[in-house]
Amino acid sequence: MIKALTIDLWETLIEDRDSNEIDRDKKRAKFIIEELKLNEDKIDEIMHFFTDLTEAFKHPSPENSWSILPEDQVKMLLENYLKVPYTGSQFEKIVEYYKTVILENPPVLTEQSIPKVLMRLSKRYTLALISNTGRTPGSVLLNILEIYGIRDYFSHFVFSDEIRARKPDPKVFEHARNLLNLEKEAIVHIGDSFNLDFMGAKSYGFNAILYAKGKDNVQVEPYIRSFEELESILDEKFN
Repeated sequence: MIKALTIDLWETLIEDRDSNEIDRDKKRAKFIIEELKLNEDKIDEIMHFFTDLTEAFKHPSPENSWSILPEDQVKMLLENYLKVPYTGSQFEKIVEYYKTVILENPPVLTEQSIPKVLMRLSKRYTLALISNTGRTPGSVLLNILEIYGIRDYFSHFVFSDEIRARKPDPKVFEHARNLLNLEKEAIVHIGDSFNLDFMGAKSYGFNAILYAKGKDNVQVEPYIRSFEELESILDEKFN
């Protein structure tokens, strides 16, 4: 009997449109250049850093553990890439802007029906959010959930920057299970990534459903193409 759902955030509940994250990175770069009074040509080095950072997100390892925390990301950028001096006050200002610039141009819901679906699901199951974080920490992402009125449907939140581990590390799913205080078999994880979400959850022992919106030739079962299908799939496959 399924008692709880863990749900991924990025590309499952929310998504960026067009070049939102690139635009945010340009704003971050401009802020750093202005705060530290650097030459404008430093923007290329900063944008190169963001490219490397995105790759580090994709390959969790002890060597790139600095990518988990925004503070460590900024420190890596300033000391290893730009190699510039900075004061404690400057560092704090840069980190704060780095983390919160997303609120100037927030991501959007992947589907407009998500708030209604989550409301219905929360009456049947305990809901927990599991999210890898990048430049934006979980504490700020909670504001995004508030914007769309979906935060209160979740009883627990698991963000990689807060537990120092990223999916598909089993520590992430173990942390969620401990919060839910349930057996693995009583939990279903829903997410868009085959490796991070579907296989990550199944390898740990959770049930899993792939969120395959816009994907052709899906090779795994079960999957949904819309959150409107989730309740019926849960009843059909697990209850």
